[in-house]
Amino acid sequence: MTDTNTATDTLASPRADAAPQPGNPTIVAGGGLVLGLLLLVVAFANLNRMPSWADDYGAVLVYLAFFLYMSIAGRLTWWAIDTLRNQASNRWGRR
Repeated sequence: MTDTNTATDTLASPRADAAPQPGNPTIVAGGGLVLGLLLLVVAFANLNRMPSWADDYGAVLVYLAFFLYMSIAGRLTWWAIDTLRNQASNRWGRR
């Protein structure tokens, strides 16, 4: 006969809800804000090149890629602003 307890013990996985947290959310959000704003600046700096890219590679592809790029950059910036605002309000509430 085999022991069923040893089989279940070896298959057991660590807790799934134990996700690692960043050391300091303010630093992570600050870096995200800088990166998001940099992405937005780069996008706006290259707006005048988009018509020629659309002629070369196809309008649908270029404008869909631009929409995706701006969505990611905007969402990253907005997340960082929300995180920094929440961190500031938590510090203000503790005083």
